[in-house]
Amino acid sequence: MTAQADQALAIANLKARYCAAADLSASDPDHARRLFAAIFADDFLGDYGAGLLESPQAITDYLCTAISANSEWMIHMLHSPCIDVNGDRATGDWTVLGYMKRRATGAIDTVIGRYSDIFRLTAQGWRIARVTFTRLQ
Repeated sequence: MTAQADQALAIANLKARYCAAADLSASDPDHARRLFAAIFADDFLGDYGAGLLESPQAITDYLCTAISANSEWMIHMLHSPCIDVNGDRATGDWTVLGYMKRRATGAIDTVIGRYSDIFRLTAQGWRIARVTFTRLQ
């Protein structure tokens, strides 16, 4: 593998850890919070369509309360990644398909959308610096 491919794989694995932590936030928010601590850059910005989230704490709180509080379980599946590494910065675009079971009704909701991310290489490894999520359904 080339150095560029190694970096792209590290970024793909970081995004997979993000999805796993988000999924876990519905059943074990404390564990999800610990996982999120090693995922986001210190100056994280996130736009999920409900106002700008301007710190790792803000995104962690959003994912572990607003998103997961109404769900018994969640699962994210990412598809067709396009990762572009440029030194210590990178971008990544992903198609996302998610399912969640609502606590109150037992209904299974489907979420289809796109993630457009910016990553930064830090002393601790790659971190997510920005997430923009566009929901299509």
